[in-house]
Amino acid sequence: MTGTAMSDSETGISLAGPVLRVRGMRKEFPGTLALDDVALTVRRGEIHALLGENGAGKSTLIKCICGAYAPTAGEVLVDGRPVSFSTPRGAVEAGIAVVHQHYNLVPSLSVAENLWLGEALPRRLGLVDWAAVHARARQVLDRVGLDIPTDADVSTLRPDQLAMISIAKAVSGDARIIILDEPTNALLPHEVDRLFEQMRGLATGGHSFLYVSHRLAEVFEIANRVTVLRDGRNAGEFGRDGLDRRAVVDAIVGKRAAQVGRKSRTHASAQTMMQVRNLSGPVSQDVSFTLHTGEIVGVAGLPGSGAEETLNLLFGRLRRRAGTVTVADRPVDLRDPAAAIAAGIALVPADRLTESMFHAETIRANISMPSLSKYLRDPLLKLINRGAEVAGISEVATRMRVRMPGIETHVDDLSGGNQQKVVLGRWLSTGARIFLLNAPTAAVDVGAKAEIYDLIQELAASGAGIVFASTELEEYLVVCDRVLVFFQGRVVGELAGDSLTEGNIMTLAAGGDLSDDQQ
Repeated sequence: MTGTAMSDSETGISLAGPVLRVRGMRKEFPGTLALDDVALTVRRGEIHALLGENGAGKSTLIKCICGAYAPTAGEVLVDGRPVSFSTPRGAVEAGIAVVHQHYNLVPSLSVAENLWLGEALPRRLGLVDWAAVHARARQVLDRVGLDIPTDADVSTLRPDQLAMISIAKAVSGDARIIILDEPTNALLPHEVDRLFEQMRGLATGGHSFLYVSHRLAEVFEIANRVTVLRDGRNAGEFGRDGLDRRAVVDAIVGKRAAQVGRKSRTHASAQTMMQVRNLSGPVSQDVSFTLHTGEIVGVAGLPGSGAEETLNLLFGRLRRRAGTVTVADRPVDLRDPAAAIAAGIALVPADRLTESMFHAETIRANISMPSLSKYLRDPLLKLINRGAEVAGISEVATRMRVRMPGIETHVDDLSGGNQQKVVLGRWLSTGARIFLLNAPTAAVDVGAKAEIYDLIQELAASGAGIVFASTELEEYLVVCDRVLVFFQGRVVGELAGDSLTEGNIMTLAAGGDLSDDQQ
């Protein structure tokens, strides 16, 4: 394990005893080792941050701690005593509560009713004693310093208030260890400040927090200590005095050579294919860039940063609030996906299983669905020239290198990588020239990834323009000519050449600056 040695004086924690300890944690799934000998210690009264890239093992570790998963090996200790939870309820009874990023509240109920969820309401003379319900809710809110009416509908409250209600509910259940999973994703900066102030007050009172976040600036502000996971293993532990941004970023992404796996060729030309000017949506603000013929431009950022939303704005899945888009020097009104398709724009969404696949259909039907009009034998009667369709779709499937018995094979019988090739081929059959690729290699094996990378390069070589997003930082280095990095809805940096490294992407995405010695 890398990192710095720590003492109580470094962390500012006066009570050194660990309240939660994880030792030798291992979790195996079929074909996947998600956690490998992971260790973690959270002290009483401490705010302890847990960091790592997507897929590093953070969520799996939390689920093993709280009883949602049974670990393959290892143990969890609370106050020095080994515990084993067959359900999350057992963890709650042991004083461990998890507050998820969506807070697990019911918007249509009042604050008091949400605080009583899962418990029997007090009764008097056979009826609900609402006075007692609200009285206890008031006590709970006062305990965390939250001054809101107990009869307020949850749907009317600010995100930071929702977060504190969830924390209040945990505290009311005598939770001493509160796990916060990305609690600030939906918060504005001043709301984050309020949440942190209340967290510090609870920590002073002896509550401990395990704080999961991608936002390094916030971690440096709130955390007493940091544990980093990478590839299911411990990658670093840092005390308050050892919270150096570059060291933490290196632990998160690994000290891989910046150029390993970098693409050695580019197909970008000087010809403009698409211009985006001041594009704005619910999250994205004033996004501007130019996509050239044959160019692969990455959009990177943490969840909720605006990178993924920008793809949805460009495909008309979300209505833009401001800005213009031109394709081949012609303004286009991307009011809906049909308008985007008509402009030659295609989207491969992040979740192919729920957003891209026609599961009851064949490979042929999945590829030809958006382009059936070009196979019409009779436009009036809508009769399909099946021979022309079979010939055209067979050509596309061959070009996409789909491994299949034939195009009449059901798409559900294909591997994940071959399903993704079918999705790419669908848009190729429409004649699309601008491809918006959102995590196109998600949930495919290593061999299929390499093939998809090659297909993306071939698309670029044929003159297509590609906007690429991924949850895996190293993919940007493999695929992209340059990368736009988003933070809080805005593009905060553009990386290319030697500056295009995983560390620089993570630093900008987490709200940091690139000093001269970091580039």
